[in-house]
Amino acid sequence: MKLGLVFLGPKTGYNKQISYYVKFYKLAIHGLEWKLDITPNGSHRVKITANATKTVAEGRRLLEELWRGKVIVHDNLTPATLQPILSKDGSSLTSSIQKATSTYIQFDRRNMKLRIFGSPDKIALAEKKLIQSLLSLHDEKQSVICLSGRDLPSDFMKQVVKNFGPDLHGLKEKVPGADLRLNTRNRTILCHGNSELKSRVEEITFEIARLSNPSSERFDTGPSCPICLCEVEDGYQLEGCGHLFCRSCMVEQCESAIKNQGSFPIRCAHQGCGNHILLVDFRTLLSNDKLEELFRASLGAFVASSSGTYRFCPSPDCPSIYRVADPDTASVPFVCGACYSETCTRCHIEYHPYVSCERYRQFKDDPDSSLRDWCKGKEQVKNCPACGHVIEKVDGCNHIECKCGKHICWVCLEFFTTSGECYSHMDTIHLGVD
Repeated sequence: MKLGLVFLGPKTGYNKQISYYVKFYKLAIHGLEWKLDITPNGSHRVKITANATKTVAEGRRLLEELWRGKVIVHDNLTPATLQPILSKDGSSLTSSIQKATSTYIQFDRRNMKLRIFGSPDKIALAEKKLIQSLLSLHDEKQSVICLSGRDLPSDFMKQVVKNFGPDLHGLKEKVPGADLRLNTRNRTILCHGNSELKSRVEEITFEIARLSNPSSERFDTGPSCPICLCEVEDGYQLEGCGHLFCRSCMVEQCESAIKNQGSFPIRCAHQGCGNHILLVDFRTLLSNDKLEELFRASLGAFVASSSGTYRFCPSPDCPSIYRVADPDTASVPFVCGACYSETCTRCHIEYHPYVSCERYRQFKDDPDSSLRDWCKGKEQVKNCPACGHVIEKVDGCNHIECKCGKHICWVCLEFFTTSGECYSHMDTIHLGVD
């Protein structure tokens, strides 16, 4: 009799590796058959069939390990250390490690966690490479380049933004390898990189000040921006409070909030105001892609500040959230509208109707526990003395042939290579086959 199990896994982004490991485990586990399908929404459905419950349970355990991956925990992997992963260099780093180790690396920016998917030996190799590379990147000294001072133009930072953009993308193109960030409040550029890169950034930046006309007097011809403290250029007036800012400064404030969850809710930076910036402002200032990033970051900040009341859907990359069940109420399933997975709102693993959270978690930790419970007290259920598989004798004589090929005497569990040897044993020792 064939036993089957359909296992639905989340969208993880490493389709080729999943196919490879499913084929690998199929060869590694004798008697196990797999069928891998990709659903219309991008999830993976695996159907497992085998002749024994234990074999199906082992296959499920391996698949769950594959989809769960490994969360990388290291004392020195602080949020500041992980931040470079979001940069272009960080993306290149993870891609190269993935290719070299045949793994898939996922960074959860909501919870600042790294997860690696693959076989255990390859995960260990990727983990070692990734930690070493991130710590090396972090150890590079951060330099500060000041954009204000007695010998610099009063609107120097404004000129830098005008020439290179609020995210300094123009300067990054001129100095490949330098990780740059503009701090508008302190009027500084934060530079990650070696001394040679910093010198090159300073040279290009201060060339702007040198080309400015030092003899020309500068007068305030209009209102100043509350963020950069310079004369407003390409002004934008907030819909709610009406305060005026440079458009580029407002965009930079929004992009900074995307990288720092502590910046929510985003408020007007005018002294003494603090009103919330409205959705209509964000729609006007940001592109659709940046607006989507802002919404995700805002949702992450909301979940982080909810003190455990809300959680994200456990499927990797899924942006949906759900409310955690109260301790004294019954668990209800959260059916995700994005990835279609069902999650228990109490223990936060896949939904398990008719089984308590404690019992189901015990089963997850030890898949054979339910099989052992089922075997208790059943006289017609025994383990094969050769391979250990569970056998249930329904009817017939005391000669049993296990799936491993051994011929077993059901009375004393002596096993033999051929059926003839088994029948001869039963006739001689037990005086019959019944």
